[in-house]
Amino acid sequence: MMMKRAIASMLSLIMLLSFSTLVAAADPQPVFAISASATSSEVGQEVRVTITGDHLKDMYGFEIQFTYDKSRLKFERATTAIAGFSVPAHEEDDRLVFAHTKVGRVNGENGKVQLAELTFTTIAAGKAPIELKRVKLVNSAVQATEPTTDARMDVEVTQQVVEIEVFPDIAGHWAENNIMKAATLGLVDGYPDGTFRPQAFITRAEFTAMLVRAIPMSLVEGQPLEFADLSEIPAWAVPEITAAVAAGIVTGYEDLTFRAARQITRAELAVMVMRTLGEVDDPAKTTSFADANQIPAWAHPSIAEAVDLGFVQGRGNNQFVPQANATRAEAVTLILKLYEYMTQQQ
Repeated sequence: MMMKRAIASMLSLIMLLSFSTLVAAADPQPVFAISASATSSEVGQEVRVTITGDHLKDMYGFEIQFTYDKSRLKFERATTAIAGFSVPAHEEDDRLVFAHTKVGRVNGENGKVQLAELTFTTIAAGKAPIELKRVKLVNSAVQATEPTTDARMDVEVTQQVVEIEVFPDIAGHWAENNIMKAATLGLVDGYPDGTFRPQAFITRAEFTAMLVRAIPMSLVEGQPLEFADLSEIPAWAVPEITAAVAAGIVTGYEDLTFRAARQITRAELAVMVMRTLGEVDDPAKTTSFADANQIPAWAHPSIAEAVDLGFVQGRGNNQFVPQANATRAEAVTLILKLYEYMTQQQ
């Protein structure tokens, strides 16, 4: 009896050791990594992100789901070097999904494989995370698995600092510091003769361009402009106006014109700025300006909200003067406040 028990114990130990050996010799689980062509990039540049899988076995097809910071990156495309058929990247539940499969009776991929290359354009400064949320693998026998993944990385997007000459006509002006700061950030430009003309009235084209430069917005969004006076819109302002129209920040007039050279009013200026931040919380909101009765009904809530946020103020005697034309100095000061506000919110 003692001998039988000893043999049974020995067999159990042998089986346990054999199982442990099998587990140790089992294939490692797939792991995934994200890398980029550059971990730091200036606004407006292209960044290519690579998703790689390792310890893969007979991978015939895959589906990846990933997220990214849409306020700082604009997704352009997803590609793969693996032969076969791809399903173009598309949005599902706030994730981008990209899938690919081989075609025909061919072997699956093994070992370390580059699954996809994602291309982004940087659109705003700050740290932009990219995270691989889910991976589904399919082998040549059409069997699917979903290995775990925690792959992520950050792309540091920087704002290019523009070296400029001092505008000769802003010395001593109340907006001198604001103008220089905005110009250094690349938000505003001077004129070909080197002047800034702070007291000149700003046009719709000029202010739209300033506004789009101050917020995270791609310049390739939207359909081509179809205004009746398209030929009168300066070529330098077309990309910004196209993006602003697509985003609903600015619109044309009833006669289908844009009137790029028209001087913008203080009321219009405040409304455009508030549209960049979304809908006004209280559509019935009003101001206490002495000339509040002169503020158009469509602009009153936006002006009231802009005042509360410290974006705009009156001109004296507690008057807002909504129909007065805005100067370039006023516009730049407002744009800079918007830029700093949105930077703090990120």
